[in-house]
Amino acid sequence: MLEWEVVALVEELESLGVQLTVTPLLDGSFRLNRWRSHHAWNNRDRINQLLAERIDNSPECAAQIAEFIKNRSPPAAPSDKISR
Repeated sequence: MLEWEVVALVEELESLGVQLTVTPLLDGSFRLNRWRSHHAWNNRDRINQLLAERIDNSPECAAQIAEFIKNRSPPAAPSDKISR
């Protein structure tokens, strides 16, 4: 997959309610974890289709997505201070 295709796939999955994370493994590779939020239920058919077509049947694609997730900057944390 091209880089823009990886980004588009990740953005679509996240908009449907899937959070993707990575876990480093001892051999230096990464495991791609998929978490579904409570609103993912409404989009379950599309999510299952994307996961089956793009990730489950393509280890290369899963590795590209894991690399993208690992290298992207984390989302900004909410501020602990309350403005008045």
